[in-house]
Amino acid sequence: MIRESAEMRLENKRVLVVGASSGLGRESGLAIAREGARVGFAARRLERVEAAASEAGGACFALRCDVREEASCREVVAGAIERMGGLDALVYCPGISPFGPIEEIDQRAWLEVFSTNVIGFSLLMNAAIDELSANRGKVVVYSSISIDDSPPRPKQASYPISKIALERLIEAWQGEHRKVGFTSIANGDTLTEFGFGESMEKLIPIVQRWSELDYMYGRMMDVSSVAEQVVNALCSRETIRRIAITPHYPDVVETVDEMGQKAVETVRTGGKG
Repeated sequence: MIRESAEMRLENKRVLVVGASSGLGRESGLAIAREGARVGFAARRLERVEAAASEAGGACFALRCDVREEASCREVVAGAIERMGGLDALVYCPGISPFGPIEEIDQRAWLEVFSTNVIGFSLLMNAAIDELSANRGKVVVYSSISIDDSPPRPKQASYPISKIALERLIEAWQGEHRKVGFTSIANGDTLTEFGFGESMEKLIPIVQRWSELDYMYGRMMDVSSVAEQVVNALCSRETIRRIAITPHYPDVVETVDEMGQKAVETVRTGGKG
């Protein structure tokens, strides 16, 4: 069970974290729970979110959600509201990316990326907006610092393009719903399961090229340092529109192989590396 902090900044808040099976989503849910909130951990991999909810302890719980399915988005919001008696905040964490030349991204890949990274957020908001507005709630969405790279990082085109669309979508929701505070977090490269489905042989030369173009910072961030900012956004008395987080430049720059090895070890330890 998570040990509660001395000052419970989110005590009695009811928060739904979607994409909470690993990485930033999981750590965000745990960090929010440490501040006294009741957290619904939601993702496709139910056994993963059940484990996270168990670690969080208290009244936290797990729900299944596939953000690519409209019915699933409606059901997870309704389930969270029913379990908690309302909803004060939503945190959206899902994000996927194929890796490879832009000319090899087919229709199916484009649709899957946009369904997960962009459309799923809006489907959840469709279901949650009335409750969040009634409670003057908050929404935090993970974007990516890669949207600032120009041109976009080679061999990852669909990801930053989808995140640019996501940022504009967040602005659209904020523009039409002033009672809810929306925050986007544009985080830099972080140690998560992201890209783990790809072979190291494929990823290393791609990341090496990003490093040569000065898109990397010499190290990758730990998920806990990023999740802290989710808590800060939810705790703020005002609306924080956007947070951009990049790794602090290290004294000794890690090689691509070293960063890759750390990422592999992080995944092997269940995202807690």
